[in-house]
Amino acid sequence: MGNIVCGTCGASWPQAFQFCGKCGGVLGSASASAVLGLPSIPPPPSGPAPVGPLEPAKIRLVVLRGPGAEGATCEVPIGASTLGRQADLSFAADPLLAMRHVVFDRSPETLDIIEIIGDSGVFRRAREPTLIRSGEVVFAGEQYLLARLAEDIASEPWPPGEQPAETFGTPLPPPRLQVTQLLAGGLPGRVFSTDRDLITIGREGADLSFPHDRFMSGRHARIEIGHGGLLQVIDSGSLNGTFVRVQRLPHRLQAGDEILCGSMLFRVEIQLSHGGPG
Repeated sequence: MGNIVCGTCGASWPQAFQFCGKCGGVLGSASASAVLGLPSIPPPPSGPAPVGPLEPAKIRLVVLRGPGAEGATCEVPIGASTLGRQADLSFAADPLLAMRHVVFDRSPETLDIIEIIGDSGVFRRAREPTLIRSGEVVFAGEQYLLARLAEDIASEPWPPGEQPAETFGTPLPPPRLQVTQLLAGGLPGRVFSTDRDLITIGREGADLSFPHDRFMSGRHARIEIGHGGLLQVIDSGSLNGTFVRVQRLPHRLQAGDEILCGSMLFRVEIQLSHGGPG
């Protein structure tokens, strides 16, 4: 009976040997699993892995500010639901909310605003410079602010027979931009007009200052004349944010969005079924 030649190092050994005495390699056609008595490993399964039904995302609104409800949370159910003083998502303590203020439509993983019923509207925090139309309302601190271009500013002519025969002083250039504070009932409050391209808003040292507004930062925001007859709202790094009114529907909300309804400020939280945020 001939010897077995090791395929690794070339050494020759008797047929009864299963391992090479020089390099330790397995001799002949024997496998290491068979020689050592190791269990065989089955091949990996072929085809796609079985997929079961995914759990829907968890979508909820967290109250950041509001009468007697700060820190409260409410889960938004799948399908259409309303938020208001007497609604599916009810906040009866807020007198600025309509009975049914806003309608949401929720899929398993998304949340849309599909209807706004309350007269005061819904405002979304502007994280980046945001374009608005002349005549739209911005919310900053505790102030509703109406922003208008010159062509949308109503002129106030003298009543008949009361115009003076002559005027004194240097005529001012016509305004290009105006921001008006809106008081309860939509009445005008403080007004700032300018022939420049921007108006700054803040608690102090701004074109339009609100020194007693506890939610207004020193330099809070600015409104600029943009392109194509639009205005641009830019937050100046304020603590409490600057908000623009939601105009176009449906409006898709994202995780982390902050929305103002009445005097209630909410943060949108979306926890996807795989465990990560939306």
